[in-house]
Amino acid sequence: MSGKQFIIKLVIFGALNLFILTLLLYSVSERHRDMHLSYAQTESNLLVIGKNEHYPIVFLGTSRGRVFSRDGNHEMVEKILGKKVANLSKGGGGGLMPMDVHLCFFMNQGNTADHIIYLVDPFVFYSSINNEHNDFFLRDEPFELFIFLKLIKDRYPLDRLSSYLQNIAVTDWRKISRYAAPGLTNGRLKKIDEEKLEKARKHYLEKCDRNSFVAYGHVVDDINRRVKTHGATITYVMLPLLMPDFPGLSEVDAFLRETADRQAGVFYINCASCMQDKKFYYDHMHFNKTGIAYFLKHCILPIF
Repeated sequence: MSGKQFIIKLVIFGALNLFILTLLLYSVSERHRDMHLSYAQTESNLLVIGKNEHYPIVFLGTSRGRVFSRDGNHEMVEKILGKKVANLSKGGGGGLMPMDVHLCFFMNQGNTADHIIYLVDPFVFYSSINNEHNDFFLRDEPFELFIFLKLIKDRYPLDRLSSYLQNIAVTDWRKISRYAAPGLTNGRLKKIDEEKLEKARKHYLEKCDRNSFVAYGHVVDDINRRVKTHGATITYVMLPLLMPDFPGLSEVDAFLRETADRQAGVFYINCASCMQDKKFYYDHMHFNKTGIAYFLKHCILPIF
């Protein structure tokens, strides 16, 4: 057998195996589409969001956005805003890349939105732990071939692909995807601890160097393009921070201002210093129920 024939057979063999693998993965994809849970029951997006639904408002963000739907808060959010809301925010620091995955799948299912509200934390723009190396944003999501292929396209590392494939073996999603610490948003921060804030500032500062505070800024363009292709608008809202010198805040602020000025249908609001009272938080980062209600009424409602 000549070398050329060997290579041709090798390619055919590889393509055949890839085809068989794709069929196998397709056969286990969508297995849990018939399970529909509420935000109060699960941290999963796939088990809440269905197909061909219209949502006037869709939230993107980290756990600081996810608290809007925990502890029964989702109903309060929809009541204050007077609109149906989908919350795609993910706990565990889901950054720009994870949000792009969830938004992409949301729209691929035929769902539509009028307005996307991205609740921004500065660190999602510069930390790989919150982007391609994040191992939380799919931990409570059933396996979907579409998402797996999206991860490959976006060059997620092999350990993240392997981790997601392990979700195929999960059967009790009602239990697995349940929030592990209910009731936190009913609490209230007792005092603002400057020592803890300084420790947190150093923690985030170590995640990058000063030249890469917007290292993942290109994902913003991908998200904006996707949003506008589906006929929606998007507003980036810098979330209130108890730390005025949060690493990357000024750089991300400048980047989002420039992006909003440059692109039609893209807007930006900086609320970083809007809520400095401890009564709005249950820890130094997350809103409690009082904070969620105040933020919605004073920062989000004026958008509409």
